[in-house]
Amino acid sequence: MRLRAWPALAALATGFACGWPAQAQSTVVGIRGSQFTINGHPTYTAEAGFRKADANLAGTLLNVRAVQAIFDDANYPRQGSRANPYSSNTMGAVAFDYPDGKWDAERQTGEFVKALPDWRRCGLLAFTVNLQGGGPTDGNYGENGPMQPHDNSAYDSQGELKPAYARRLAKVLAEADRLGMVAIVGLFYQGEDERVAIAPDGRYVKRAIENAIGYLKSLPHRNVLIEVNNEVSVGGYSHRILQPDGVIEALQTAKAAAAGQFPVATSWAGGLQARSERANAAVKEMDYLLIHTNGQTPEQARETIAASRRIGGTDRPMLINEDGVSAFNLEAAVNQRVGWGFYDQGWSNYRDGFQSPPTNWSINTPIKWLFFEQVARLTGSPAPPRPRDDAGDSPVVKVIGLAAGQVVKEPIWVEAVVEDRHPRWPIKRVEFFLDGAPYSYRRNAPWLPGSSEWWNPTRLTPGEHVLRVVAFDMRGPRFSESASFVEIPFVVQR
Repeated sequence: MRLRAWPALAALATGFACGWPAQAQSTVVGIRGSQFTINGHPTYTAEAGFRKADANLAGTLLNVRAVQAIFDDANYPRQGSRANPYSSNTMGAVAFDYPDGKWDAERQTGEFVKALPDWRRCGLLAFTVNLQGGGPTDGNYGENGPMQPHDNSAYDSQGELKPAYARRLAKVLAEADRLGMVAIVGLFYQGEDERVAIAPDGRYVKRAIENAIGYLKSLPHRNVLIEVNNEVSVGGYSHRILQPDGVIEALQTAKAAAAGQFPVATSWAGGLQARSERANAAVKEMDYLLIHTNGQTPEQARETIAASRRIGGTDRPMLINEDGVSAFNLEAAVNQRVGWGFYDQGWSNYRDGFQSPPTNWSINTPIKWLFFEQVARLTGSPAPPRPRDDAGDSPVVKVIGLAAGQVVKEPIWVEAVVEDRHPRWPIKRVEFFLDGAPYSYRRNAPWLPGSSEWWNPTRLTPGEHVLRVVAFDMRGPRFSESASFVEIPFVVQR
């Protein structure tokens, strides 16, 4: 890394010239066998400060996909503004302006940093940020070509690191370090990798890797896991070195640059895949196993974890850093002692989701609250305040057969009746929780707890209980969802 070529980066690395003081590292992520550690202790253990956490969490990392924390668009305002939006076949006009003003990359990062303490208070220990972001709106992936329409890359065409991105990343890492959190730093994203010039030997990608990791090494923080590229196996990369049969070179470049200071991996969509000898060699090269399970049911996620362990072994930690919003997939991963990543797409309205700028990073919607409440339950941490659900277009949930305060002495017919208020996208699933814990789910009507026509809560311990019913509504072709829920307290008598 040639810091002398970037005076602003050199000043940042040595003195934090942008207004925050240099500090000694306080959060050091490590690997011990199949577990992640922070400051030498397996995560989510009593030694790490989590005395009431679920035992299956030990050595894992619950995390949020926050890849747009340092997002910007070099095309703005010529494109991506309210006056000149991008066109999407599935989501209509796409703009990154805030409701109260123009797009502001510094605001995007600043509000993310301000939200982190609330996330950490719930027991969350990690998040993913990417130097080329992610798909900023559901379906807006560059529908007529390999490249995404927006220009969000921390590198120029020759793989040199842009100072503004470096400064924003440093702010994120400093706050995470202060809070005892881990940042999974992604270096490349499909549809943006083309912003770096393509060469047969991958020289510019290698230069970008060396520059990014060299910059990370120049900072005082060691709370970083490296993700070389997002979903190497999806077929969306133009660079051979970022594809399954070439990524071993990128991994080796990253590991040489990191020199043991940052664990290195690359993520695989749908789990690890034994595609070829070179792809298998890439899996062996990774310091930890990094997979995505989005779009899968809880049962499929468990199968993906098992299949990935057959390929990658059990001697390294496994981490899911992209799935979806369902607590049932979270529960499935935790039961397999695997960390899990919450992925809430949203749709560029400064309210919903964490991946469609402009992003509202607060716990302000039912979907976000449901995830962080589950993290708090699993980690023995305080649950966040419940937000107001005033979206006006989320599903309407009514429950027949069980009323608030009802005394139950025998099996009863209980059914959720869900009104879908969105004309284009259907209800995706209904989830049932008992006393805060996942109980059962259905993907089509009739929406019955336990998938039983006659539900028998008398099998529960006598006393007070709460049934929570959550309805999820699709809002895009891939990942966007909204949700609403009701809770019904009842009493079991025998």
